[in-house]
Amino acid sequence: MDKKLLIEYLNCRQTPLTGQEQMVTLHQRMCEAAPEFYLYLLTDPFADLSHKREMLANLIRLPAAHTINRQRIVEQLRVLSAEEALLVADVIRQRRINNRRAREIGLQLLIGHEQFPQLAAARRQRVTLLLKHLLGERTWSSVRRFLAQPSEVGEKFLRRELLHYAPDPAIARETLCFLAGVPFDPTDPTLARRMAAREQLEQGEGLPRETLFGLRGIYHRDVPASRVRSLSASTTRLGRQDGPLTMLYKEALQQGLRAEEYAEELWRRTEQAVASLPLVEGRLAVVVDLSASMASSGERAFHPVALALALVRLLQQRVTSVTLYQVGGSCLASEELLPKPTGLTDLATALLDAARMQPQAILLITDGYENSRQGDAALILQGLRLLGLTMPVYQLVPVFTDSEHLQQRHLGGDFILLPVRHEQGVREVLTRLFLDYASESISPVEAEQVQQLLLTR
Repeated sequence: MDKKLLIEYLNCRQTPLTGQEQMVTLHQRMCEAAPEFYLYLLTDPFADLSHKREMLANLIRLPAAHTINRQRIVEQLRVLSAEEALLVADVIRQRRINNRRAREIGLQLLIGHEQFPQLAAARRQRVTLLLKHLLGERTWSSVRRFLAQPSEVGEKFLRRELLHYAPDPAIARETLCFLAGVPFDPTDPTLARRMAAREQLEQGEGLPRETLFGLRGIYHRDVPASRVRSLSASTTRLGRQDGPLTMLYKEALQQGLRAEEYAEELWRRTEQAVASLPLVEGRLAVVVDLSASMASSGERAFHPVALALALVRLLQQRVTSVTLYQVGGSCLASEELLPKPTGLTDLATALLDAARMQPQAILLITDGYENSRQGDAALILQGLRLLGLTMPVYQLVPVFTDSEHLQQRHLGGDFILLPVRHEQGVREVLTRLFLDYASESISPVEAEQVQQLLLTR
């Protein structure tokens, strides 16, 4: 497999595929070059949903992927959350993919999913439309008829077409009755809550907000929208999910903890975080920005610096040789000292110092606010290129949300810009470093290593 394909994928995987024909072609080339590796990309937590939908379509339709049996594809889809798996599988309906492979994958995923009742209760219309497409209109009509009018013939039909996929045929039958609009007495609590909400909206507390608003629009038009939002608040308002190291560094900075107060917990969390990360051979220079702007403020307070320190610690644990260069900070970062963000952002000098060691790659972890000799970092890198130093230079930006615009914070076109929202983003950094050192053609063994770096949790 050509490593350029992997690098192209890493560059585009967080960008929606809409209107990007070159990305669609990239997916086809990856599937044809390494279908086994491509299969595991379905579980990539940082890939946009549109990429996963394209992957499933290719795994179903392209001849190169037909060596992969259907059950393995279903197993990978079940690694995703039930909601996301449904959205990915819906590509079968939206693209009108009609073949036995698509039908088996879709039915195994839906009917065989342990959360089939919950999916049906929360996303009734989408699940029903997908089932109709997978079965065909005539078969779906027969399913509805046999559910409404039980018979020996109908029972055999339902088992042959649908119920043999289900771990619990009785619950699957209830769910199918619900989807088909056939009266039944629910025993599943989610289905019971969904049906009770038709009579009294409060009975649907905990259902997704979209579901409750749909019920309100049909059965409870007089209920205020604020009431609907409060009923769904417990399941839809999720707090920010920082990584364990980032959380610890934030707490230490906010509470002014001394090193000895969190050192033991830091080591414990570090060991857990790196347990599934393989070691990467290489000489890496890391420039970490601990200037005043990295403190941020408001709900983002200390997020950039905490995430930066977490990334540094993980890199030090999983790259064989790491040399650290610090910009700003109240003290030098060490096991004993936790620097507070302060001072100016003189990235240019630190970049020059790092380049003198001629590492295999240079990593700048910075928010991009270069308030000391703005633009000098880009000039320094241009000069390094003129001197024949070709090592890749990355700019990692700790971001708070995926929607942050980084164009004005990009140090220059020669820097490879990598926004990182969570400390798990270190996996992509390690993968890129591994690919930088690899040959142009990735062997199956190296592809397994990339898979472990990128996807193993």
